[in-house]
Amino acid sequence: MRAYLQQLVYRIQGSYWFIPSLMVIAAFVLSQGAIWVDRAIGNEWTKEFWFTSMNQPDGARAFLATVAGSMITVAGVTFSLTILAVSHATSHFGPRLLDNFMRDRGNQITLGTFVATFLYCLLVLRVIRGNWESTAMGVTMEAFVPQFALIIALVLTIASVAELIYFIHHVPDSIHISTVLQRLATDMTAKFDELYPETLGDPFAVKSKQPEPEFDFRHRVQATRSGYLQGVDDTELLAFARANATAVRLLRRPGDFIRENEVIAEVAALEDWSDDHADQVRHGVTIGSIRTPTQDVFFVLNRFVEVATRALSPGVNDPFTAMQCIDWLSVGLVKLAERKIPSSHRTDCDGNVRIITTEVTHSDFVESMLSQLVPYVKRDRNVTRYFVSSLQKVTAISKNESLNDLIGDQIEHLQQ
Repeated sequence: MRAYLQQLVYRIQGSYWFIPSLMVIAAFVLSQGAIWVDRAIGNEWTKEFWFTSMNQPDGARAFLATVAGSMITVAGVTFSLTILAVSHATSHFGPRLLDNFMRDRGNQITLGTFVATFLYCLLVLRVIRGNWESTAMGVTMEAFVPQFALIIALVLTIASVAELIYFIHHVPDSIHISTVLQRLATDMTAKFDELYPETLGDPFAVKSKQPEPEFDFRHRVQATRSGYLQGVDDTELLAFARANATAVRLLRRPGDFIRENEVIAEVAALEDWSDDHADQVRHGVTIGSIRTPTQDVFFVLNRFVEVATRALSPGVNDPFTAMQCIDWLSVGLVKLAERKIPSSHRTDCDGNVRIITTEVTHSDFVESMLSQLVPYVKRDRNVTRYFVSSLQKVTAISKNESLNDLIGDQIEHLQQ
């Protein structure tokens, strides 16, 4: 369930409807609250403040109608500019960067501000009335102009203008390559902190390795659908393994593509093994149609490689963008050198091994961050020199001997 919730939160954060919807709901509540306040306190209070004025029904209608019409027009233009910027960025930097632009909080809030202001003005506009008298029915109604609600509408209008100014600056800034790579680097660092937190003491001290326990992994769990393994709920799998006094070995890790009926896990021998047990193991993993970075750090790293390889392609021929990618990848290597990769064995509170995950090594990181990029870098002599220089600086900083040896192999390959 936790892995599923992670993917749900990730999808919501990357949607263009969630935050604007919350802002629209807030605008509805605010409009009804402001109208209720106006009906409760009347309009006499406006005479006591210099910044308020007694609006007449016709003027109030004209003001709200003008703001509402302007806001819905600007909202449409804003959405069009956003789509245009996203289209430009993904065509130049790669389609997998679309998610970064969809998750841009500034764009979501901008769209929500304009739509919320539009709805607020419409809801206040409908309650404004002038003096009305019906001789046939003998009914007389006094004018009602919600002065407090109009002040809030004016504040929202000013906020919308400020948001528009911010948006005009934000769109070109968000598609600048330096900004794009900086955001990728922030995601990379956050993912390292989440999956490979810094350890206390000397993380590279050699410790005696415990002998691997022996299990008879007799039962196989097959996937019931095809897609990418997006996440693993280790808490749920650990509870399952402990409740059944068994162990689970995962054969795939987040980011791998799973085919229907492919074996994704094995369970140690159980006397009463059934399909219900297999379903419980399947419930501990989440498979979806797209690859996500929630538990997949290699997906984040591959984005740098994708931008760099596109920049080095003959059609683009932008070596300086590739050099910027190399800079940030070298930062990732330095951070990785300071982290200790956790064991593939997960134990319960009693120290019994309950889960065996796929092992992740420094070699996997070097393969993802460097080896995939080497064939493209070798085509450009200037980028090759820069790549070698950056890797040499990493090895000078890093105290991780195993990682430095792997980086050294890549340097030798580049210099051949």
